[in-house]
Amino acid sequence: MSPTGISVSTVAAAVSATETHMLKIEGYKRLKDMHCTGKFLESSRFQVAGHAWKIHFYPNGDFRENAGFVSLYLNLDDDAAVPAKDVRAEVTFSLVRRPGAPASLLPPHSESFTFTYNRAKAVTRRGVAKFIAKQKLDWFSGYLRDDCVAVRCDITVVEKSAAKEGEAVQERDVEVLGLACHCKDELCKRHHARGAARVVGLGLRQAFVKFFLRCFQV
Repeated sequence: MSPTGISVSTVAAAVSATETHMLKIEGYKRLKDMHCTGKFLESSRFQVAGHAWKIHFYPNGDFRENAGFVSLYLNLDDDAAVPAKDVRAEVTFSLVRRPGAPASLLPPHSESFTFTYNRAKAVTRRGVAKFIAKQKLDWFSGYLRDDCVAVRCDITVVEKSAAKEGEAVQERDVEVLGLACHCKDELCKRHHARGAARVVGLGLRQAFVKFFLRCFQV
């Protein structure tokens, strides 16, 4: 039985919010000497897309195998009153160059990741264990000024939207795609056969894309 119509629905990724939080560490070298491997400095609590977050800065790495690096983590810190659900976040950590530092000699240093947080599953932290070598941070004065270092954290929270109804595909459009033909005239049948052959040649997926963009031709 030939289809008489095709309906369309769309599910899309929707950006809830994109925010930036700056973490400034004053007296970096002193704090580094005071915090052994596995000990971290914590940012204040901040909000993005209705969720609370904190940054953990490990000046001597989070574990022994990362002791030669600075480790950075972004932690989901929601209260119990906030519904526990998947929170998909696109995160970028960047070192902020001091004013006047030549960009040609000191290119931007950043690391990015995408992760799904979920408090109910105790999945509340993700980061970069080897963000930057301590030696590099100590020696390149462009990242340090008056023993201060600043980290920029850009967070984009992405949610899946509910399915949206689209316009119905009319019977004539189904025939154009070569999916149905009720004609008895041989010339018309050959016309639709050519359309169907093009659908096969393009692949059904590509044919539908072209159809939705209104650029499908027979």
